[in-house]
Amino acid sequence: MHIDPTLFLDAFDTIDNVLEPSPLVKNIRLSQKYNANIYLKLENMLPVGSFKMRGAIYKLSKLNKEEKKRGVLAVSAGNHAQGVAWAARHFGVKATIIMPEGSPLIKIKNTEALGAKVILHGANVEEGFEYAVEYQKKHKQVFVHPFKDPFVIAGQGSIGFELGDQIDHIDYLFGSIGGGGMMAGVGAVVREKFPKTKIIGAQASGASNMVKSLNTKKLVKPSGPAVTFADGIKVNKPNQEMYELLASTTDIAMDCPDDEIAIALLELMETAQTIAEGAGALPLAAFKKLYAKNPKKFFGKNIVLIICGGNIDVNLIGRIIDRGLISSFRRARFSIELDDRPGVLSELTGLVSKHGANIIQVIHDNDSPKIPILDTVVELTVETSGREHLMEIFKSLEKRYRRVELLDCQI
Repeated sequence: MHIDPTLFLDAFDTIDNVLEPSPLVKNIRLSQKYNANIYLKLENMLPVGSFKMRGAIYKLSKLNKEEKKRGVLAVSAGNHAQGVAWAARHFGVKATIIMPEGSPLIKIKNTEALGAKVILHGANVEEGFEYAVEYQKKHKQVFVHPFKDPFVIAGQGSIGFELGDQIDHIDYLFGSIGGGGMMAGVGAVVREKFPKTKIIGAQASGASNMVKSLNTKKLVKPSGPAVTFADGIKVNKPNQEMYELLASTTDIAMDCPDDEIAIALLELMETAQTIAEGAGALPLAAFKKLYAKNPKKFFGKNIVLIICGGNIDVNLIGRIIDRGLISSFRRARFSIELDDRPGVLSELTGLVSKHGANIIQVIHDNDSPKIPILDTVVELTVETSGREHLMEIFKSLEKRYRRVELLDCQI
């Protein structure tokens, strides 16, 4: 796919007249923790909570009168849907969005609230694309692809122009890759504005075929379904044209497992008071993964993390936070076998409290056939300050009781 370089500046001028730039905020707590200048590009602060509206705005701005009259059609699990719906309302165009049947209810409702017609079809986005081909033949609407479109890519590139106005230089830029439209667009602009910047594109490990393609220098076909809670980048089949664009702009391609993304999501909440979806938290997870390998490389450097979206499913957020707490050793569940006698539970909880941990749940079971008749098993869920604190409690319990097991994590 060839993209006329003039499109990027034209897209920025168009979007600049419609949207306020998303904030670029230096986070003091993260900067101190990692001995670097950590900046968050808060795309989650845009009107639909995602960068996706940029590409949609520019694409729809280029429709002629006849095309606007026909309306637009898109396929999306949520963010692109809302971006297209917002842009369609802005330009007075009818929009139809095909969404998977299992899409989060809030994303469906938000898309409809913006005036779009939502059709629920298929188990995933790929099935939605297949249905869109037949639907478009009948209704003749203009298809707005979520990433494989020069106008959409150029629109996403407006992030790069904003960064050029907001910061003097960038040493490392981290962003998420789904289909690749955002990082292809931002990468092309940043290559011109900040030629020395290292650009890192990341995917969730359960949907990382584009990263595998970039690292092996050939397109990798899916070997199974995509599995990740980061639904905004849950793209299983990499596109050849997008691969070629990303290969020209990406210095490092990497993936992170969901547990690491959950920890990053929790860290953004606690240190930046920022709600990010999985795709939005992934850049922090990727930075932390590289930082752990070589902290000195990032000392004093300007690091920009593109927080690409904040449309997290509220029905999942509690589970994701729990996973983040467990993965970061701040919540743990013990199974402890001890004598079944009066006062033993008080003794156990007192020992844990002595170490400064907060007990949030106790389950006492003396009926299990797997233990001696005079014994009992207690499951204890505790909050700790981290791995070292958890290890301290574990060692103390091991000294006192005959069997102590950690149920949710290993230390």
